[in-house]
Amino acid sequence: MTRRGRGIFSDEGRAGFTIIEIVISISILLALTVGVVVMLRSSIDVRQGLSTQMRTVRQLNFAMEMVSRDIEHAIVLASTDQVRMPVERNFKTIFRVEPSGDSDKLSLTSMANKPVVANAMEGDQAYVVYDLKDAEGRPGEKDLFRGSANIATANFREDPPMNMILRNVKSFKVVAWRGDDWLRDRWDSTRGDTRNKLPKMVRVEVSAFVDTAGTPFGIPAGEAAAAKSSEPGQGMATFDMRTIVVPALSSGMAELKQPVSSIRWY
Repeated sequence: MTRRGRGIFSDEGRAGFTIIEIVISISILLALTVGVVVMLRSSIDVRQGLSTQMRTVRQLNFAMEMVSRDIEHAIVLASTDQVRMPVERNFKTIFRVEPSGDSDKLSLTSMANKPVVANAMEGDQAYVVYDLKDAEGRPGEKDLFRGSANIATANFREDPPMNMILRNVKSFKVVAWRGDDWLRDRWDSTRGDTRNKLPKMVRVEVSAFVDTAGTPFGIPAGEAAAAKSSEPGQGMATFDMRTIVVPALSSGMAELKQPVSSIRWY
């Protein structure tokens, strides 16, 4: 009877992976890979969404600064006002708010005009108009426009050349303070009780949708096209910005109503 020797090629004592173990290992590896890919994609989507948010906020802040500066330096003078304008002048002044749902129109003469178009032939004194208009090439959407013209030659019955300063706007509201509350009606310095007057305070509210040039924040990329083809702004995030501006030249002007001790700001 012979004994087989234990050589280096013997299978005795060697351990290996079974088919089940190999399948389980591959499944775990695939699951980890898919998880990493999903995390990376989510991170990229979040960064893109935040970038779109920040871009919209910057544009909204820029537009709000322009409106605030023009209102702060608004000028309204009566033809007989010898205190604010002791010398003869050859221009008219106006401050008009025309409410119309979510699309108020603001027309004013300002002493701090800053042209939107570079090298425009405009001075510091200008007739300025803000209005919400239909967006060109984007049916159903609206953009905020600003126009300005030389105060000496401006025709207050017509809008000056307009330039877009904020796209995809939901609403633009301008509300004047009347002394005891916010005036929801028209303010017109050329007629009525508000003739030759500036409001003591002006509240400006702008609400804008996220820029639709990119994927709207809060909507998966696959649903972006469907959202854009439905009602404008439906399902999109909006950014609201509010401010209260005090026209410098309103100092000394009488209120429309008896002032109250407590003010409801919004």
